[in-house]
Amino acid sequence: MSQIEKFISPFIAQQFPSFYREEGPNFIAFVKAYYEWMEQSGQPIREARSLLDYLDIDSTSDTFITYFKNTFIQSLPESVVVDKKLLLKHILDLYRSKGSQRAYELLFRLVYGEEIELYVPSQYIFKPSDNTWKVPTYIETTSHPKIARLIGTKIRTNAGSTAIVESVDKKIVNGRTINILSLTNVKGAFKKGDRVYQAIASDVPEQNGPIIIGSLNAIAITNGGTDYNIGDQLNVLGSGVEAKAKVLSINNNAVGSVNFILLNGGTGYSTNATVTVKQTLNLDIANTTGVFSSNQVILDTTTNANGTISFANSSFIQVIDRSTTLSYQVGSQVTTPTGSATIQRITGGTGTGASFRVGGITNKEILNLNTDLISDYFDTLLDQTSNTFLLTLDSVSGTFTVGHTVNSTANVVMLEGSVLSSNNVANGESMSNSSLGISGLYVYRADISHVWVTSSSDSDLTNANLVAGTILVSNTSSSVLQLVTTPSKQTITGNATIETVTGSNVTLSSVNGYFIPSKTLTSNSGATANITSTIRLTDWSFPLNLFGDTNLDTAINTALTYTIFEVGTISFLSQINPGTQYTTKVYIDVIEPAVAALNITDTFGNLKGHNAVIDSKIVGGNGIITSVEIINSGYGYLNNETVTLTSANNQTYVEGVTIVDNIGKGEGRWLSRKSFSSDVMNIQDGLFYQDFSYQIVAEKMLSMYETLVRNLVHPSGIALYGRYRLNDERIDDESTLTESEIIATV
Repeated sequence: MSQIEKFISPFIAQQFPSFYREEGPNFIAFVKAYYEWMEQSGQPIREARSLLDYLDIDSTSDTFITYFKNTFIQSLPESVVVDKKLLLKHILDLYRSKGSQRAYELLFRLVYGEEIELYVPSQYIFKPSDNTWKVPTYIETTSHPKIARLIGTKIRTNAGSTAIVESVDKKIVNGRTINILSLTNVKGAFKKGDRVYQAIASDVPEQNGPIIIGSLNAIAITNGGTDYNIGDQLNVLGSGVEAKAKVLSINNNAVGSVNFILLNGGTGYSTNATVTVKQTLNLDIANTTGVFSSNQVILDTTTNANGTISFANSSFIQVIDRSTTLSYQVGSQVTTPTGSATIQRITGGTGTGASFRVGGITNKEILNLNTDLISDYFDTLLDQTSNTFLLTLDSVSGTFTVGHTVNSTANVVMLEGSVLSSNNVANGESMSNSSLGISGLYVYRADISHVWVTSSSDSDLTNANLVAGTILVSNTSSSVLQLVTTPSKQTITGNATIETVTGSNVTLSSVNGYFIPSKTLTSNSGATANITSTIRLTDWSFPLNLFGDTNLDTAINTALTYTIFEVGTISFLSQINPGTQYTTKVYIDVIEPAVAALNITDTFGNLKGHNAVIDSKIVGGNGIITSVEIINSGYGYLNNETVTLTSANNQTYVEGVTIVDNIGKGEGRWLSRKSFSSDVMNIQDGLFYQDFSYQIVAEKMLSMYETLVRNLVHPSGIALYGRYRLNDERIDDESTLTESEIIATV
């Protein structure tokens, strides 16, 4: 619709004929003045021509404000201090935010020009277990020129772990620069030595990303002090800073308890290593002749007491595994096959209960070890049965009879090579290389990279192209074998006596040599047949279930059992029981049997898997710390360093060895005060302190605004409370109701 002209008086003179303008100008002036009066505010022409403008709240007449109010916000008091047009113009915003804190604040600001506070009692109700405990996690890394760009991005490690970096801080600890990456959404293990990089962006790429240097994860206690309590907090003093630990376990009434001290973690250990702790009897000796050696049995010639020597020199013998019913005697002669001496003094021999386990390992490696114990069978005779071969035959001509002798001759070669495909060669296949003219090689035995073949033609076995580097392909599994040696032809003969004949099967005894499948078996009676399969029947002198269903033809790798071991250096001890009543240091032995059996020596000539060094100290008293928990990893600690743990309330000496490996952690904290009784938390009462109530704190009584609030912003089903605030006073103690509060509920 086009704009309606508000004023028509300027056009009055043009409406009269010209003679009026000449003969009656006063009349025209009178009519124009009349219309000018009609165009004034409140007069008919002005009001009629402004009706369309009055539809707009910005241009409507004050007279029409009441109609807008009654239509859109009927409950609005007439005495509001705010511009009604402004309120009506924004009423939709108010309706859209109904039930929110913003709606209440907007309503009071628009209507009364006042700022209010909204108090929600449900946020201040004491609820057990209604809280979240957060432990900050971080990694310590080397430097990178763009390390700050990791903030807010997802990072990965070369081992596949992921996390989000919240912040990056830099600390100088004892002259060393350490970068601290605070993490969230951690998935996987961020291990010492892993490299971190950006998962998506390329500011910090994988090839040169910072390396994790590890954080303090545990402390192996070597000296536990006395008079400590579980839960006591300790500061950790070492090359790093800010670390804290909490006492996790203690030993009380520790008269003669053993304090285990890890001096050298060795190599080749798992957490399931075999640990031996034994009480010792110490003999001071004199008049020594010969030599005493470890593991010898030492005898007291007077009392017949005996035991095993664990350590000895010319003046001292340590005895373990001794007879408990017989006692050594001062002045007695003690002897071994290689030495003798006189006992001068006896100490020890008491104590019980001391033990521990390997708690963790570092410097890890993966070993694939055989776990079968075969040492007891090293001189076993293998074939001891009379039926040593079972042959399956076909193309039989004549009759094979029990007691007759049979023989077979075959020319064969052994192919030694490297399997290039994922499939191993199987028995019964043929190997060939058509481009080199090699064919007719029948596989009668295969063992991974060794393949034994025969052929109906010697020329196939002696083919000039069967040399190192030649590639052969099987006709069934398509296995590819590349020769690493040049094979030579051998003649295999077999002769034996027929033991039984059952259908197409014959069993043989008194066997010399070997029988090759695909070759001809001939009897002394003239009978012949083709050998289709050969099975060796074996009756070994040890239990067959040691290796399962095996015989002399079984490859050693399939006969034995192999287990994957994760081994490394012992980093700390766990499940420590210090025992009681010990008077001398204990005998300690830690061995990883499967690794030690390999007889691999370390750089010092000690046996791998049996080279850890663990000492002991006899202590006494109450409250001796046996283990601690790290509650703050701090920054900058080195692995395997000796640290001192101190307490403000206990001056006794505590010492331990650090284990620095994975993610660091800070002291945990509750994210709110919900689960704690305090001056602001209240017990639920079902009235005010409940989940469905709220309170408006304003400089007005509830009765002045209750209807307005209910009609405009109040959600149904919620209890409304009001509190009068004097002189713009803020809530200091929100948990206390006063007499000035007026309660209204829905």
